[in-house]
Amino acid sequence: MKLRLLTAALFFICTLAQAAEPKPIPQALEAQIGHLVALLKDSYATGYPDAALVQTLDTGEDSQVTLAVFTIEGFGMGNNYSQYLAAFTPEENEEGVPHYSLLDVMRIGGDSWRAIDKMDARLVSDPAGEQTLIDIAAMENTDDDAPNFPSRAAVIHLSLAGAQSLRLVEIK
Repeated sequence: MKLRLLTAALFFICTLAQAAEPKPIPQALEAQIGHLVALLKDSYATGYPDAALVQTLDTGEDSQVTLAVFTIEGFGMGNNYSQYLAAFTPEENEEGVPHYSLLDVMRIGGDSWRAIDKMDARLVSDPAGEQTLIDIAAMENTDDDAPNFPSRAAVIHLSLAGAQSLRLVEIK
């Protein structure tokens, strides 16, 4: 009886450990994030690929948006960082090769402001049905916080909408 209980407990722990591991970022998306880092950084800054966070949301029938938070650090040779949020449309070509088309990118956090340390985005209902509303959990700096250690929980409210092309806009 004890052996069965021990076996079941080990199986449960292994299952939880596997579920807690983040999924690897698809190569095609990793490449797109790399292109954005190259465009947004200065000659001293570098990307921090290990800190990238990704989540795909179903936005409707056969419609998805993939959100990626990525970090660039060391602007102007300083000890600083900025976080960016990019929205992509995941697609596949005729051969089934994945591709991510950029919708928009915006600065979403950084030193002495706020940080996203885990990707937990969720869709929010839009009564008019004209835009995609997204909430992302974040941490904000208070006056007493060190620049890289925000302590106040917050939610970033975003809209992904537009007439000609979709744009990310923070809703205050």
